[in-house]
Formats: sequence, C-alpha cells, structure tokens
Amino acid sequence: MTTTAPRPEAAATEAEQRQLKEFFEGTRTLPQLLATLRSRRVAMGYRMESGTEETSRGGRRLFQPRGPLAFVSEHPVVPLSEVEEAIVAWAACGPNGMAHWDIASSGGFHELVRIAGRTAAGPGNSFAHDLLVVKDEGAFIYDPGTERERMVEIEGEKDYHKVLDWYRTGLRKVHDGRPDIDWALRAPGAPNASLFGPYQYNINREGTTWFVPVTDVGWLYFSALLNIFDAWHVYLVDDRTGLPAGTSKWVGEGKLEFPITISQFEQFIFQVETYPPGSMVQNMRLAAEALGLGNWIFCGFFDDVLMGAFPDVTPGLGFVHEPLNERAPAASGALKTFGVPGVKEATYVPSPAYPDGTAVVAAMLEQKYGDGATMSRGEDNWMLRHHGPYTEQTVRALVESPAVRISDWAAEACAACFDYCVEHYGQAPVYFNPMQCNFGAVVHHVDPAFYEKYYDGSSVTPQIKSHFREWH
Repeated sequence: MTTTAPRPEAAATEAEQRQLKEFFEGTRTLPQLLATLRSRRVAMGYRMESGTEETSRGGRRLFQPRGPLAFVSEHPVVPLSEVEEAIVAWAACGPNGMAHWDIASSGGFHELVRIAGRTAAGPGNSFAHDLLVVKDEGAFIYDPGTERERMVEIEGEKDYHKVLDWYRTGLRKVHDGRPDIDWALRAPGAPNASLFGPYQYNINREGTTWFVPVTDVGWLYFSALLNIFDAWHVYLVDDRTGLPAGTSKWVGEGKLEFPITISQFEQFIFQVETYPPGSMVQNMRLAAEALGLGNWIFCGFFDDVLMGAFPDVTPGLGFVHEPLNERAPAASGALKTFGVPGVKEATYVPSPAYPDGTAVVAAMLEQKYGDGATMSRGEDNWMLRHHGPYTEQTVRALVESPAVRISDWAAEACAACFDYCVEHYGQAPVYFNPMQCNFGAVVHHVDPAFYEKYYDGSSVTPQIKSHFREWH
C-alpha cells in the first residue's frame, strides 16, 4: 500500500472545459433523468452467462454456464476519462459551498462539526464519508477537503473547472493497481460461496471504475453520544445487566433521564450512517445518466474482504486491522478496521489515536471548538475566515451562546460510558466495525447491443448513443 500527496492542479483543456459546460448546462432535467434511470450492468467488454471461460487478473477461472441471456461484448472495455470520473466523484461528495445548519441553537446545534458543504449531506456535516475510487492505476480515496470560497461554490462557467481541480488534488492513493478480487474469489473450503455476490460476474474488470463510499461510522458514534447525552438527556444501559453503562452518577432529572440499551444506540448510529452512502450512490447514478454512461449499483459483497481483513483469502486493499476481539458480545463487533494511516482512519477505543474515553471525547470537542473550528470563539473561526454562511454578527452571537457548548458533565459522562464499554467488552463501538464500505457503483460505457438484443432498445437513451461522439 502506498499513499501519495495530492497532484498539483493542471489547467483544464479546452475540450474538458467544453465537456464540463455541457454537463452543467446541457444536461436533461431531473424529471427526464429519473424517467430513464436504470441500472445498466452490461458494458463494453463484458460477458454474461456466455458459456465461455476466462481467466481473471488474479489467475482464477471465470465461468458461467450458457443461459438465455448469453452475451459476449464485441468491444473492449473503454475506461472512463478523467473528466468523466471527476464529474461522478463530485456528484457523490464534492464541494458545493457552505451548509446552512438552519436549526435552533438550543436544539443540538453543537452536533455541527464542519460547515463546508458537499453534494451529499451527512449527520452533523461530519465528513465521516469519503469515496473510494478503484481503477487500473490503483485504489484512491477522494477527499476534496474543507476549503470553500463562498456560499455557493459553483455559480457559473468560470467555476466549472473546479470539479476537475478537486479531483486532481483530492485523490490519495491507498493501493497500487487493482485489489486482487473478482467474481471467482472464494474462501478455502467453500468453492460455491461467492464472496462478491453471484450477480457481480464482471466486478473489478480492467478498464472499469468502481466508486465505493467509505465511512468512519465510529466518528458519528462518539460525536453523537455527546449530543445524545447533553441535548436529548438519553443514556445507555448494558444489554446484559440493564444497569447504566458507567454513568450512574449522572442519572437524574436535568442530566441523564431516559435509558436505551447499548445495542439500540449502536443500531441507530449504524443505520443513520448508511443514509449518506445511499445519497452518494444515487447522485452518481444521476450523473452517469446525464453523461450517457451506464451505472451498476450493488452492495452484495463482503467489504471486510475488500478492505483486506482476511489476507489468507486476498490482501484486498491492504487496510490495517486490529486482531479479532474475543470479548465482543457479538461476532459483528469482533473486527475493527483501522484503515489507512493519515488518509482514512476509523474512530474507535482503544486505538492508536484514542486509548481511552477521555482521549476520544477531547478529540471530539477539539474538532468542534478548537483553533480554527466551526465554533471556535477566536478570530480564527472557520466561518469568520471564510465569510459565511452566516453574517459576521450572527457567527459571533452563535459561538458565544452557552447553548452551543457541550456541558462538562455530558463530556465526563460520555468518557465514562466509553471506558465502561472497553472494560466490559474490550472496545467501543461494541457491536459493529467502525469502518464500512458496502454499497457502491460501477460506472462504465454501456454496450447497447445487449439491450437491443434482449429488450426493445427503448432504454438506450440518445445520450448513450451519442456518448463517444460527445465525450471522446
């Protein structure tokens, strides 16, 4: 695994600028895109139940018996261009200005972390979600950063180049070449159990681009509990005992009033953090439809295998993992994926960055209130330095309001709760792996021949038919 610094910006060519302008100004309307939106799983260079045999790039035998939808494309796979990839990535989670955060300051406003906007929203605007891009050159994390110039980042043609700039500077390589996974990958002793889904025969073909949202679910877990304790007055009880999870001294009116189990809270957090990847994938589908590209969305694969948690099966992406925790109360929580140092790291306790509850709570508070943060009381406040989204007077009033500060007692109670989880179950979160990447999209060049052979051809849009003329 290697990491690289962002590439310096290179000016968009005249052709790239023309294509970006066409995307922003010539795209069909949203109702028109929704009317034709389909998963188009068969691309140039693909095969499906053809009865022919191939050898995967990993040296494994690829074979599907011949069936009624037998098809072998007569064309090679044609990779996406850089500008096509940039548009799809920007649609997923690219910068678009500044978030509003238009809620009452006394209504959990301190959940806010960053106010730099993205095309897909996330809880607390946390930026816990980035985009994994897998292609021939390697696997990359797309993270275009938090710098914003104004409330609406792309106002017209003069700004279109930013989409390409963000892609070029926001990619960090996390793996050289493609990971060694394909449809034929199997665990030892299970020759018929597909680790990447029976539907995904063409997965990870050379020349294709696979976009996968990757989420640090653990970040929301720790940040959210501060809000849950302080603003909701809800606390956690141990599923096994029914007693407060390390927080008895704070239980009472005005502080912790309403109990829920650890597993209930963690299920809620896990569920909430699945919404942004769904939004990102839908945005990518719409972008692909606008460009006349095919989109193939799926979740049916073992993401821990992709991330490299089982090197006896495949090294995958080579992410760093902790040893399995034998004290976890459920198998779903035994694995902890750390990720890629300095590029995409998971939040959990104990970990290299957060040895205990006090450390992780201090980090959460620093992200909210520290130097340069969204709710810093100094002149370095992010909103003051970036002149938005609120007026200067509003920013100063907000950050000085006691309502936007986490109570000292809530911070202490959270740290105690996390330490309780570690003491009794060896970890926090308790029931799930903090790093997740189980839903994504392959975006590719459609082979219309399949849809003309087995359908009536009406779902092949004019944009698909003219794509190579317009984009290549």
